[in-house]
Parts: sequence; structure tokens; C-alpha cells
Amino acid sequence: MPVEPSDVGTEPRSSRIPSWLRWVLRIAFTVGVTWIIARQLGVGLDDALALERGIPALDRGWVAASIVALLATFLLAAGLWGRMVRDLGEADPGVAASARVIFTANLGRYVPGKVWQIAGLAILARRQGVSATIGTLAGILVQGFSLLAAAAWGIPALTAIRAESPEWLWLVVGLGIAAVVLLCSVPALLHGVFRFLFRLARRDPDEAPKTDVRFGLRWLCWHMVVWAGYGAAFHLFLVGLGFDELGILSSTVYFAAAYLLGYLALPAPAGLGVREGVLMALLLPALGPAAAPVAILARLWMTAVELAPAGALALWEAMRRPVEPNAVTESRETRP
Repeated sequence: MPVEPSDVGTEPRSSRIPSWLRWVLRIAFTVGVTWIIARQLGVGLDDALALERGIPALDRGWVAASIVALLATFLLAAGLWGRMVRDLGEADPGVAASARVIFTANLGRYVPGKVWQIAGLAILARRQGVSATIGTLAGILVQGFSLLAAAAWGIPALTAIRAESPEWLWLVVGLGIAAVVLLCSVPALLHGVFRFLFRLARRDPDEAPKTDVRFGLRWLCWHMVVWAGYGAAFHLFLVGLGFDELGILSSTVYFAAAYLLGYLALPAPAGLGVREGVLMALLLPALGPAAAPVAILARLWMTAVELAPAGALALWEAMRRPVEPNAVTESRETRP
């Protein structure tokens, strides 16, 4: 409930944290976590800044190939949002439109907190003619399955960091992922969740989408492919820097694990610091002192490949006219 002007004087100002202090706390959290990880690994500032150690034999061809592979995977991930919109009963806006929506909304990931990306997605979906509720729900589901796939790829690497990690933990994680997929594959149960969310959004729950029994498995498989693409791009990037010690499977597992923990670090914008620290820990046995600069270069590589098209697409989105909702809405497909 908004505060009325007459109530302002009755609420103590000390009860609210100023925005500048929130930023200071978030930055302190990010720096603190990064410092703790680096100290545990015995990595100093000189190691982190010694970028020449991270490029023993730069091959521009392999680096260019990694950029192409990463951009292609970004486009695949963006296109999956459109396919999810279709699965939820509205028309797939297509890869180009989905890329505009997702790349632009992803700019919100670089602001502390995870709500800005979702808020931007709702606005951009409506501009594309997709209802804000369906567009947001599709974004949440896609992100959820992406994190689930990242866990499936990366949890083994995280448990391997500590030698005393019990082997049964892998089984527990696998069973947990299987349980989520099974729950998402029960149409009646998932439809009930969607109805509840529609009520929260003040929409008619009878309009809530229905899914089929292959929904959970289908979307987990799609995102396992997406993370395989990310891993292949990262592997090409390492080869381009002169490191071929890691196989493509290890590259995928390490990259997914670092992303997962970086995403779960809510105060850190885009997992800044946390992702680098985890990736550094995973790469250290194979790359030695070069792990620190390589982790930093990997952040610069991924951010540059994401932000360059995102900026152009955001400008395009700002200049174009919104699509009328009835121009892309189609009847829900009948599924067996």
C-alpha cells in the first residue's frame, strides 16, 4: 500500500535502507565472497591480474569460433522462450522477436537482484503481442529448466571440489532432478499450479494453459542441449587461449557449475565474483596459476558476446512499434 503524504512524517527514516547503502552492501558481499574463495585457493591479486598467463598461445581463429558458438547458443536459448510461449497456448513470436525480447530483458541480470529481468520480460512480451502473464510464465519456466539442466551438468563438479563429498550426494541430486521433471510431467498437477498463478495475476484461472505428459522431460532435454552448447563454446575459448588440457565434457561441467552458483548468489549482479571464484577453483588443478586470469577472461568473453547484440536489439526494440496482441494470438494447439 503506498504511503500517503500525511504518513511520511510518522515513519522513521532509519527503517529504510538507502539505495546507496544497498549497493555498498552488495558490492561488499561480492568482493568478500571472491576474496574468500581466492584466499582458500591460495590465489593472490598478482595471479588474478597476470593476464599474460591466461594467454600462453592466443589463436584468434579458435576464439572467433568460440564467439560464434556462444552466440548461436544464446540464440537457441532465446528461441526456446518463444517455443515455451507456444507450449503455454499462444503463438510463437519467432526466433528474431524472441531474441529481441530475451536479449533486452537479460540486461536486467546486470542489476543486483533477479526481479529486473522478469519485470523487463513482462513489458517486452506485451510489446511483442504476447500477454504479460504468459510471457513472464514462459520466462520463469525456461529459466527454471535452465537452472535444472545446469545442476544436472554441474553438481558432480561441485561435489568433486571437496574430497570428502559423499558419493551418494550425486544420487540424491539425480533423484531430485528426476522428481522435478516427473512433477512437471503430471498435467493435472502443473495445470493446478498455473491456475494458482493466474489467480495471483488476477486473470481467469480457466485460461491457465494445459501441458502434456512429455512437458518436463522435453524441456529438460532442450536445456541439456543448450548447456552442451555453452560448454562447447567455452571449450573452444580455452583452446583459443592455448589450453587444451580439459576435454569438452569437463569444460561443460565446470562452466555449468560456476554459472549455477553465480546465479544463486542473489546479491551479486550476474553472479559477478562468485562465478569467477568457482570457475577458478575448478580450473586450478588443470591450469594452475592461469586459472585466475582465465576465469576473468571468460567473464569478459561471455559478457561482451551477450551485451554487444543486446545493446543493438534493445535499441531496435525501443524504436519499433509494439505489436497488437490480437496479431499473434492463436488458438491453443490440441495435444494428445
